[in-house]
Amino acid sequence: MIGIRGGGASGQDSAVVDNEDKASAAEDMDAEEEDSSLSDLRNRFGAESEAPSSSRGHGTVKGKSKSTKPRKLTAMVQQYIDIKRQHMDAIIAFEVGYKFYFYGEDARIASKELNIVFIPGWMTIEEATSSNSLYEKFASSIVPIERIYFHTKRLIEKGYKVGIVRQLETAALKAAGTNRYSVFKRELAEVYTKGTIVDDFSKMSGMIGTSQSSGFIFSMCEELSHKSQNATIGMIALSPSTGQVIFEEFEDGFLRGELETRLLHIQPCEIVLIGDVTKESQKVLKTVASHHNSSSDIIRTERIDKPTIQDARDNLSQYYGNKMQSSRTEEADKKIADILEYTQSLPSSVIVCLSAMIEFLKEYKLEGIFEIPRCFEDFKSRSHMILNGNTLSSLEIYQNQTDFTEKGSLFWALDQTRTRFGQRLFRKWVGNPLTDREELELRVAAVEEIKESRSERWSTLVSLLAKLPDLENGLIRIHYGRCTRPEIYTVLRAFDQVCSSFPTAVTERPWRSEILNECFALLPKMSFEISKYLSEFDHNAAQSNDKYHFFKDEDEYRDIQDEKLGIVAVENELDTFMVEARKLLNKSYMKYSSWNGNDYLIELRNQELRNVPKNWVKISSTKNVSRFHPPEVIKLLREREQRREALTIACDQSYKQFLVRIAERYQDLRNTVQALAKLDCLLSLVAVSKMPSYVKPTFVDEPCIKVEGGRHPMVEQLLLTSFVPNDIDISSSGTHAMIITGPNMGGKSSFVRQTALIAIMGQIGCYVPAESATLGLLDAVYTRMGAYDNMMAGESTFMVELHECSDIMRSATHRSLVLLDEVGRGTGPIDGVGIAHAVLSHFITDVKALTLFITHYPMLCSFADQYPKRVANYYMGYMERQTQDGETEIAFLYRAVPGIAHRSYGLNVARLADLPKSIITCAAEKSSELESLLTSRQQLNWYAILCWMSSGIIFPKNLTL
Repeated sequence: MIGIRGGGASGQDSAVVDNEDKASAAEDMDAEEEDSSLSDLRNRFGAESEAPSSSRGHGTVKGKSKSTKPRKLTAMVQQYIDIKRQHMDAIIAFEVGYKFYFYGEDARIASKELNIVFIPGWMTIEEATSSNSLYEKFASSIVPIERIYFHTKRLIEKGYKVGIVRQLETAALKAAGTNRYSVFKRELAEVYTKGTIVDDFSKMSGMIGTSQSSGFIFSMCEELSHKSQNATIGMIALSPSTGQVIFEEFEDGFLRGELETRLLHIQPCEIVLIGDVTKESQKVLKTVASHHNSSSDIIRTERIDKPTIQDARDNLSQYYGNKMQSSRTEEADKKIADILEYTQSLPSSVIVCLSAMIEFLKEYKLEGIFEIPRCFEDFKSRSHMILNGNTLSSLEIYQNQTDFTEKGSLFWALDQTRTRFGQRLFRKWVGNPLTDREELELRVAAVEEIKESRSERWSTLVSLLAKLPDLENGLIRIHYGRCTRPEIYTVLRAFDQVCSSFPTAVTERPWRSEILNECFALLPKMSFEISKYLSEFDHNAAQSNDKYHFFKDEDEYRDIQDEKLGIVAVENELDTFMVEARKLLNKSYMKYSSWNGNDYLIELRNQELRNVPKNWVKISSTKNVSRFHPPEVIKLLREREQRREALTIACDQSYKQFLVRIAERYQDLRNTVQALAKLDCLLSLVAVSKMPSYVKPTFVDEPCIKVEGGRHPMVEQLLLTSFVPNDIDISSSGTHAMIITGPNMGGKSSFVRQTALIAIMGQIGCYVPAESATLGLLDAVYTRMGAYDNMMAGESTFMVELHECSDIMRSATHRSLVLLDEVGRGTGPIDGVGIAHAVLSHFITDVKALTLFITHYPMLCSFADQYPKRVANYYMGYMERQTQDGETEIAFLYRAVPGIAHRSYGLNVARLADLPKSIITCAAEKSSELESLLTSRQQLNWYAILCWMSSGIIFPKNLTL
């Protein structure tokens, strides 16, 4: 015996008592009553058990039961052990009666994480089969059946995998079967992890994590190059809740920058490692998981075996071949054949990932995601810019760099979407700016037309979008066959509202923009099919989840009709028996009564009991009346209960067939959802473009950024005061490199970031915060900003800096924008200046990319003299004044102006940082002495300067070096 059993059955979903192994006399028909009182717990789990004591927020029961000889394992114990052995990596919730039980080590975890009572006992399934002198049963924790999903989500968001074992039989069907004395059948019905949740919103919605996770599972396999630490990586990222599958095979260097880029774009909530993964890749995975997620938003990692390429191909052929054999129509068969042909043409490492993930998802019953036509999408697209990991982080595209939340990011500043599926598409738009000019201008033209339009269609669409559920998630749940009746009504009703709101959009083409005409044409396209689906079921029954009256025309579902007729026949027989009962009891009028959940009771006054047959079963009695069930009634009630449960099965099977019919039109319905999502994204861009002082950029072929009065899109929204605008003019045919100097905290980094963000916003299709803007399409934006080391890889700050510079040098082209912030600062000034000079020279003369170079080395500004048509010097303006104490105060103007700032005013920052005044005074003296020496000795040896600074020795004035 494991623990508490359920009580008596009640209604169609009766939780039932487990009849355990009849071969064991001690276990025959064991049906302990459910009661959560502590005294009852002591009675069941040992008279000497102590009362639970609360510790650190969760209850724990301490103490021992009496030392007894362990009993033989019952059938239910063995059933649990068998299931647990097959799923050792999951926390198993085991249904018994009206409750779910966690056993052994799972119970300890559940008790700690859920703050529920822990009842001591066996902790592992191995202990359960060996002699145990302390306990007779498994340790356990218990949750009510109606709270299982609430507790499941709490475990999932802490990174656990949870399996739910359900009873497959009910009391009535079991009593009618040949296995009436055996243990109830149970199986693992549901398995959940953070990335595999697709279930009903009423069960799990809004429960996972504090951030809006993309819900992607990121899987990868890796082949290491024999000549270097570079690697070939294959990846598949999939979102079971939306049906998206992203794949790619790519080469990556020692720092695994390409891998980091993909992780930051996808932002997975779960990672699956296929086969062995190198330490370099593991470090990147760990860094992304720790630095880009809050503590409550844990990324779960799992490892699975890696198949060979031949085994993977064979697995795909077998999987899709079986699907073709079971398909119902030739059209469905052709679609699956096309998917098989497409998957076999994928890169070999992607095929390996795909095969492994099909097997991985079978446990969750989600492998059907790979059967959706056109679900596969290559991560890289020639028409889109891929912002790498450094750029995403430095420019705060998705998360700010302070607390790694969404607020303050570019996505936060631009996102005005009204639907979840629109928000997901918009996130992709923000991270993948367009590089195809024709496609970009079509999007900008659509934004402009909506912005200028006064059509009522837009107010209708905005109102409609605000009311729509997550149709993308609803459709994929229909495809999986997991959509509930209330949800199918919500989804189909939402589609019907879309169709009815724009009934003539198929034939009309009222817009100049082709994007708008195509999107609106898709909205009512499925109108006839949606109306047909809605006409097949009762909407009130669907909303109340009434499976028995769901379908209107039950002639199409003969199993349902037969079972209902069978129930009516049984009830007629019960009415017929009442006539016989009246004759038997010599009563001219008598009818059935109900009491305490028992129907069809014959109720008699106590003075009328002399004619009651002896074989009638007394159910209850009071001072005045007694209630009976005759054997004939008991038999008919048992038959009615069996009919009801058979009806339940017939209703569920018919409903699944209904979902399959809808799923056959999945792609057409998804096209409608994609059209709505695109319109939602365009409306979001329009909302941003309507903000004060936002302008439509002009696009040209030449790589250039010419902006007047440009502003930082995020800082402007966060600042309470006005933002200081700045101009910039760089192009491939003119000045394509700017060397930017200026005081610390003067706004250099904000200036270069705002330039990059304006360029990115323009290529997203949005108006930009400026007085005017002319932009040439960039193929990429690269950044080297900030200082950080990589201790796990044994890399210093300077090493990381140079690695990143090296990657940019290999990838950048003349159409790229490169932002470099203080290159060379991680080492001594001599080597630092030399490296910074060489790097800047490379971008000016060789790559010829649009380059913004921030430095505190004024000598680098000599490039403007050497290449006057290519390089310009700028500094961030400031005002300097002397205080009464003789100190220098700086007023930042935050405006980029031509020229060079020969000082960085680090002492001003020291003062702002509240360093002790004595330290600042000493530093000022040293700085002044060094400045005097540099002024008087232009050929001064740098090494001597460093020695002087470290030793404090003052050189004689007449010393010649």
